[in-house]
Parts: sequence; C-alpha cells; structure tokens
Amino acid sequence: MNDYTNLIATIEKTGSEIYWLGSATDDQIKILEDLLEFNLPASFKEFLKLYGGGGVVEAEISGIENNDALNDSGGTVYGDTLTVREDYQLPEKLAVIFFRDDEVCWCIDASNSKTQDEFPIVSYNLFSRKVDRKISDSFENFFEEYLTLRSKP
Repeated sequence: MNDYTNLIATIEKTGSEIYWLGSATDDQIKILEDLLEFNLPASFKEFLKLYGGGGVVEAEISGIENNDALNDSGGTVYGDTLTVREDYQLPEKLAVIFFRDDEVCWCIDASNSKTQDEFPIVSYNLFSRKVDRKISDSFENFFEEYLTLRSKP
C-alpha cells in the first residue's frame, strides 16, 4: 500500500479531525474473512493492519475496532455488513466499508473479482437494493482518492 503519511498530514493541516480504530492483527483479519465467507483484497487487509479503520471524522471507513473482528457495532465491517444484509438485502459477496445515514453504502465486491488479490469497490443502492455503480478498481485506489479529496482546503 502506498505511503499515505503526507496526504494524512495535509488533511490534518486543513483542520479536519482524523480518528483511527487501531491496527488489526492477521488473526483478527482472518476471523473477519471467515465471518464474511470470502477473502478480503490485499490492499484492504493492509489498511486494516495499519489503521484498523476510521479516517476523517463523520466520513470514517469501516474496519475492525479495537482489534476485535467480532465487534458488530456500527463503524465496523462486520457490524455494517450485518446491518445492510438484514435491512437492505445486501448480497453475500459484498462487504460494507462505508455506511452513512441509511443513504450511502460502499462495498468491497468479491463477486466480480478479476484477480484473487484485489476486488472493486462498488456503490450499493439501499433504495433499489442493488449495485448501481463501480467506484474504484481497488481499495488502494479508493483510499488514495478518499484521502486526496479530503486533503483539499
């Protein structure tokens, strides 16, 4: 995964508050994969190892909170995925990485992976209950764009 230190520092200089959930271990990432019943893309696993989840406050990326993959509260991949599966019929091969205000839902899409290492990030429309567009080819590209957009004053 790219070195995002400079982009994160630029975001902090704009006055935006950043909050990270804390790094996740390989064991906890494996537990999350077992719960989801598919392997996560390499770039997202690296993100979980480095940050655990989080980001700019009020726009945090779902992750593993306090190195506990079984935590099913809001803001965790497991919790957000369970909520959207139950309330909005999220397909089994999607894992939620961003869920806001019961309106915006972005997911890792393991159903259409072209390689075993990376999967696209898609928007899941909560109203029509289907994927309506691809946001990025990989989590790495998604995260870089996420940081870049938030680093502008």
